[in-house]
Amino acid sequence: MNIIEKVLESGISFQKKERHVVEKLVSLMFTKKIAKKEILLREGEICKEIFYVQKGLLRVYIINEGKEVNTWFVKEGEFITSISSYHKQKPSEHYIDALEDGEIISIKKTTLDFIMKNNHKAALFANHELFDKLCDYQEQASTLRFMSAENRYSYLFEKQAAIFSRLSQKHLASFLGVDTTYLSKIISKEKK
Repeated sequence: MNIIEKVLESGISFQKKERHVVEKLVSLMFTKKIAKKEILLREGEICKEIFYVQKGLLRVYIINEGKEVNTWFVKEGEFITSISSYHKQKPSEHYIDALEDGEIISIKKTTLDFIMKNNHKAALFANHELFDKLCDYQEQASTLRFMSAENRYSYLFEKQAAIFSRLSQKHLASFLGVDTTYLSKIISKEKK
């Protein structure tokens, strides 16, 4: 979804008649085409941007004992950043990279801070989006913590149906905390 349409359709702050204001704010952002496997943020870097996915699929992951562990997937129409690094301006524990070729819109922290200080409607929208994502992440963390791998698979299939078919078994297995062989067994059971 186009970022301008997302802001206007959210009904949180801006009305459709204020499209020109939203367009002006969006003009302060940067659009960039990204290639599959392109890294937008590395562990140890300080995150100075928020990304909006216009097209494509991104993942957030950490390195644990030498292995990539996926913690979040972001598709078209969604925002992503390393929240702790972005907010506290400290080194990130996460990586963010592209699982598909795509297009992102980014906004620098300094620019967003300026906009939010000077436009309460933009601040309301940003606040809503932040809390919406935090709610999703909290639900995911709480729910997945006590589930078996099979139930985590079913949960992800139900909650993330739009991206499920776009994930490789390797990335899906990493997210579920299982190896690809065990994931194949889970998938076989689900198909029966």
